[in-house]
Amino acid sequence: MRLLDTPEVQRLRRIRALGAASLAFPGAEHSRFAHAIGSAHVMKRYLQRVGRFAGDLTASDRLDDDDARVALAAALLHDLGHGPYSHTFEAVLPGALAHEEWTSRILLDPGTKVHAVLREIDPQAPEIVARLIHGEHPVPHLARAVSGTFDVDRCDYLLRDSHMTGVRYGLLDLDWLLGSLRLDVRPGASTASLTVDGEKGLTAVEGFFLARLYMYRQVYLHKAVRAAEAVLGALFARLAALGPQPGTPEPLAVLLRGESIETRSFLDLDDHALESALRAWCDSKDPRLAELATCLRERRLFKTLRLRKDVTPEHATERLQAVLHAAGVPAELGTIDRVEIDAYIEDETLMVRSGTRLERLLDASPVLRGLSRENFVHYRAIFPPQVREQVRAALGDLADLT
Repeated sequence: MRLLDTPEVQRLRRIRALGAASLAFPGAEHSRFAHAIGSAHVMKRYLQRVGRFAGDLTASDRLDDDDARVALAAALLHDLGHGPYSHTFEAVLPGALAHEEWTSRILLDPGTKVHAVLREIDPQAPEIVARLIHGEHPVPHLARAVSGTFDVDRCDYLLRDSHMTGVRYGLLDLDWLLGSLRLDVRPGASTASLTVDGEKGLTAVEGFFLARLYMYRQVYLHKAVRAAEAVLGALFARLAALGPQPGTPEPLAVLLRGESIETRSFLDLDDHALESALRAWCDSKDPRLAELATCLRERRLFKTLRLRKDVTPEHATERLQAVLHAAGVPAELGTIDRVEIDAYIEDETLMVRSGTRLERLLDASPVLRGLSRENFVHYRAIFPPQVREQVRAALGDLADLT
């Protein structure tokens, strides 16, 4: 409760978990704060589950009360370093630090309240929690629970994002996944391996990977979401080119100049600060900046054209830029957006128990073997609406019409 009451954690109430996704899914207004609490809840359930096997483990694999406190803190605090609009901020701000790096800085900064609370628990707690968030801990299975393939972060956000966006793709059977987990010591191994028990446990694991793939395809990489991010990226590029503009939060202005800021200044940036700035930029004397800000506020987004996988980004970019040049549209307002998502992330640390036999996931599951050979490619041209017909004419033979 003391960590929850810190201003650094309360700030997460003012940061949308899915950034601009609410422009495509009106219910996607949930915050990083809600996700942080959910992750801590999943961690609590994980600790309860693995605690049942403590008597079968060596001392190096057992979790004591101090480990449990650190684990709950790491689950709660793992997203402290997100900026406005969460991942979108990192994607559109040139040279932005990863949110994991900012999280570490916040935890280790003696001037933050969250650092003070952790130090009162244990003088080493800020460093231990920071390392655990990056997947480093003497107990390997705990490190993977915070930062791994099936970590508490992913388990919460898939279910939460699915529910809040109103789609049915991110549903995984968390109860069965947790209920099927075991810790087994393989012959010759120095530490216990996390395993799932039997066919039903394997089905829950398969459901996890399918849920993750479907959420990327249907939500995280939705064309309207990516178009909104492209508008914001063009806006930030314009701000960087223009220099200081009225209404720009000072920490953001410094970052746009490519300079570093202190932790306290970074914590002043949240969705409210960015949206207040957007309102001010709508009245900018620079027509392009004013138009981009207005487009975001009024949801007048860029258009997209889906491209074939065999088209090289260089060729598509050349065609798109030729259209923009001919129409007198600035080059930075058009982009080729290509993202590849692996359908299956191989995890050699998680095994499947069938009777007395332990198997790798890929050996036990035809579904996962199939997914391991596939990757999803999100590939689109993104451009201002006034050149829509010209782009369709110039890039029509590159379009994916399936």
